This record gives sequence, structure tokens and C-alpha cells, in this order.
Amino acid sequence: MTLKKIFIASTLLVSILGFSSVTYAKEVHKTVPEVLKEVDAHMQAALDAIPSADSTKIATLIKEASQSASELSANYKFEFERDKVVLKLKKARELAKKSDFAAAEQELKEAREGFAGLTKFQ
Repeated sequence: MTLKKIFIASTLLVSILGFSSVTYAKEVHKTVPEVLKEVDAHMQAALDAIPSADSTKIATLIKEASQSASELSANYKFEFERDKVVLKLKKARELAKKSDFAAAEQELKEAREGFAGLTKFQ
């Protein structure tokens, strides 16, 4: 390699590293209780929508709860338990898409209890 190529490569490296902290900065994370309240609100909205028997609306509300739950993180045990509860949300969403609202409601209630129990793993 010539001196010119080394200079250009090192200049590019320094410029990329200089921009990375600003460019790739993540937004501030919410606290675990805030996210749990948000997830609970989404699940309550889904439970309230079950009598309407609109499978797409219920599935969308469950998906929003699941997306909110993905923001939760504290430690490995917390995340392990969170993942188990998120699977219940996924199952509830699948059941809602199949218009099995009674089973979806049961899964949502179990998921809600599971999220309430996550506070002991913080």
C-alpha cells in the first residue's frame, strides 16, 4: 500500500468513528414500569375489542402490545420470562386471526398476569 492509500483509509476511519456516536445514537429507553403500563393498556384495549369480533383490529392491538413489550429489558432472567409471556401474546394474536375470540381472550388474560409478574424479576 502506498502512503496515499494509508492516509485516505485512516482519514475515512476517523471520520466514520466521529459521526457514529451522533448518527447511530438510540433514543432514551423508558423505564420498565412505564413500558409495563403501556403494554397493559394495549392488552386492555385488545380485551375491550373482543366483543366487537373484529379479528383484524384485535390482532393489531395484540401486535402493538407485543411491540411495546420488546422494549422491556432488565437482566437475563427478566428477558427470559418476558419472552415466555410474549409467546402467549403471539398465540393470542394467532387465535384472534382465526376468530377464536374466547381462547384469545384467555391467552390475553394469562399474558396480562405474566406481565404483572415480571416486576419481581427486575
